[in-house]
Amino acid sequence: MNKAKNVILRVEGVSKTFPGVKALSELDLDILEGEVHAVVGENGAGKSTLMKILSGVYHKDAGRIFLFDKEIKLLSATDALKLGISCIYQELTIVPLLDVAKNLFIGNLPMNKARMINTRKLYQDAKKVLETLKLDISPNVLCGELSIANQQMIEIGRAISRKARIIIMDEPTSSLTDKEKEILFGAIRHLSREGISIIYVSHKLEEIKEIADRITILRDGFKVKTVKNEEATKEEIVEYMIGRKLDNYFIKKEVKISDTVLKVEGLSKQNVFHDISFEVRKGEVLGLFGLIGAGRSEIAETIFGILHAEKGKISINGKNVKIKNTADAIKQGICLVPEDRKLQGLVLKLSVLFNMSLVKIREINRFGHIDTRKEKDTAERFINSLSIKTPSLKQTVSNLSGGNQQKVVIAKWLSMEPKIFILDEPTRGIDVGAKSEIYAIVNELAQKGVGIMLISSELPEIMGVCDRIITVFEGKLTASFERESFNSNSIMKASLGEGLL
Repeated sequence: MNKAKNVILRVEGVSKTFPGVKALSELDLDILEGEVHAVVGENGAGKSTLMKILSGVYHKDAGRIFLFDKEIKLLSATDALKLGISCIYQELTIVPLLDVAKNLFIGNLPMNKARMINTRKLYQDAKKVLETLKLDISPNVLCGELSIANQQMIEIGRAISRKARIIIMDEPTSSLTDKEKEILFGAIRHLSREGISIIYVSHKLEEIKEIADRITILRDGFKVKTVKNEEATKEEIVEYMIGRKLDNYFIKKEVKISDTVLKVEGLSKQNVFHDISFEVRKGEVLGLFGLIGAGRSEIAETIFGILHAEKGKISINGKNVKIKNTADAIKQGICLVPEDRKLQGLVLKLSVLFNMSLVKIREINRFGHIDTRKEKDTAERFINSLSIKTPSLKQTVSNLSGGNQQKVVIAKWLSMEPKIFILDEPTRGIDVGAKSEIYAIVNELAQKGVGIMLISSELPEIMGVCDRIITVFEGKLTASFERESFNSNSIMKASLGEGLL
């Protein structure tokens, strides 16, 4: 019989309000010693707010927090670290030009009596941390030379060096391959056996089911439920998250597919992709599947005029076109929802209204002045039709959830009534409810006769949404699959270079 685990951290009635939004409402939570406790919920459910309160970045408005049954005050991130609570954010804080040892102990470097860095102790202690994590890495190597996975392990090592009892991990596998993910999971299981508690925040339910002991589901700032992993299926967790049954997650309606709208022939870019040929028809959703670095995004960016091919041609509705830049692509009715919406798709510090109007500026400009009524009417139409949750058109777009930010990017392009809609990882980093809504938008576009290219790293997604899938490996097309012949093993093998066309 397993010994009952002690409660290491307890949250009672914690609330937090931001202007116009109640992010957390009287939330209760307990974390057991040595457990992996997943926290899930749609974007805007309160996960990030809770993590930032626990790591001292935000101050709670009400409620109490206890560590080993003693009430604690978290007034800063330094307070949290001193109490043994460490947070590893999605954006890593590694200093690339410092070596592994200094990154492990940054802010906590061992000093000698002369107040100089005790180099011998630094590298001895670094070796011990690396051995704890079973990492075969020299403490002398620069962190910038490490893979993303190993940089993340160094972040975990940093938490260990600070004697962390609780480690918060925010979307820890967002940039990892499957093999790297398994290395991370091995480290998490090791830490758990050592009595360190892990709070694991992720949208990826497959991972949560694999790694978590218990799962807490949040919705609209409230705790819906805490369950043992084995007591809830993925489908039940999703239903708790969104507050309704999700009968048809991947929506795929029958659509009449007609003439070719986009044709790519022999497109090549040195050291990136070679001899790329395919076509997209009106009403068709063409999936582009491959591993990260296969050249998928670069192909899309070339069609959109961000990159330039040395060879090949592009035709729209049977007519050859020259696309020298993004302005040329937009004139031809091509739009791109980029992989990184924050860096490439939005102006984060400006309003929802501004972001939605970006590609329509010329149309709503009258004699040097913006037709504000037309601008507002167009934005409100898409806010309603896409169910974008925002307090107002003036809201800074950075304050929206990931799913709503993505819908703002999509709305920006819908306003130009595109012929060809390219979506690069359109559901990355957004919750299941918003994913389902974006799939519905894809279907609606297809029904209107728009030709769609959808790039995704998620095989279930691309099989669920697309009419046809082409696979890319090391810049080359390897196979093409019609919907009736979709097979996950065959598609995955093709994406690994088997069956080169």
